[in-house]
Amino acid sequence: MRFALIISILLAWVLPAPAAWTVVMRDNRRYVSIEDVATFYKMNRPVSEGPKFRLAGSGNSIVGTPNGRDVLINGVKYVLCFPMVTQNGKTLISAMDVVKIIEPILRPQKIKNATAVRTVILDAGHGGHDSGARGPLGAEKDAALDVVLRAKKLLQENGYIVRCTRLTDTFIPLEKRAEFANKHTNAIMISVHFNKSNTGGTGLETYCLAPRGVPSMDEENLRYSDFVQYPGHARDPENVALATTVHAALVRNLGLTDRGIKRARFLVIKNLKLPGILVEGGFMSGAPDYQMIATPAYRQKMAQSILDGVNRYKQAVTGQMLYQKPSAVVSATDPTSIPNLDSKPSPTPSPNPVGSKTDDKTTVAQAKEALENAVKGN
Repeated sequence: MRFALIISILLAWVLPAPAAWTVVMRDNRRYVSIEDVATFYKMNRPVSEGPKFRLAGSGNSIVGTPNGRDVLINGVKYVLCFPMVTQNGKTLISAMDVVKIIEPILRPQKIKNATAVRTVILDAGHGGHDSGARGPLGAEKDAALDVVLRAKKLLQENGYIVRCTRLTDTFIPLEKRAEFANKHTNAIMISVHFNKSNTGGTGLETYCLAPRGVPSMDEENLRYSDFVQYPGHARDPENVALATTVHAALVRNLGLTDRGIKRARFLVIKNLKLPGILVEGGFMSGAPDYQMIATPAYRQKMAQSILDGVNRYKQAVTGQMLYQKPSAVVSATDPTSIPNLDSKPSPTPSPNPVGSKTDDKTTVAQAKEALENAVKGN
């Protein structure tokens, strides 16, 4: 009873005005309507465009299909953590997707503890005896290293400190790549790869770490391993923000199909303590990708896209310390809160992360830890 009273007092002190979201539970998961999303982010009410819906306003847009898992946010494709659902004539999106995708994309300046970017870690995938994907015109390890060396030069010319996991045709174990990156501060990491498929395949993909409680890759069912906490989860907001700026630049500059920003638990990114992503710059065996990858001009454009994405990410998060820090941050697996609709307009609204359902004991422990951290930070 005494602990509950303390928690109530702390919540009244640190949390913004009561949320105005209508929360719907489906499959032990919290969902909110796209109408609530539109209201919170100051967009117009949903407009039907054939089978799709569209939200627009304040310079942003979200386009999706009811019961689908893909959305376009400001023209960039994302694969949601969970499929949208419909109920009583309304389209619902998981609260996890609001917090882990929509929020850091639409309001990157609100990302808590995002640091200035002075160092860029470039990781050329594979190397040595590990050739990666092979195509008619070459191996992934060679194309990735060439892009990294080109991007290194561009980034250095623009004032960044650049460190590379490899500069030659050398095999580096995946865990060593993350260890190397973690030695640096005020840094981000970009791992450069090219895709493979037995059926050809075409297009660009960018991966960031799947949040705790979210299926990996394109899977829909959760596994026990999906609930493991990794170091990279501390950087969930920065990860998706970085993925957004780099992927958008790749799609814009390279002209291949946008296959979307996706989630995975690749070893090279899950153990990072700094923001990090993995990019797939096309298919080594698919047309027209492999012909384009084989040209120096394409690889130079890919390097330029990395520079453009880093610059845009840096610009997006640079001003975050000018804003009031969020008053409380709850674990992604805590269902006790959702992004709060402020009762009065504010230049710095602070949503609170939410996720899938946990047991009461875990929820209380997570809330206690989050509140204690919030008190220390205020």
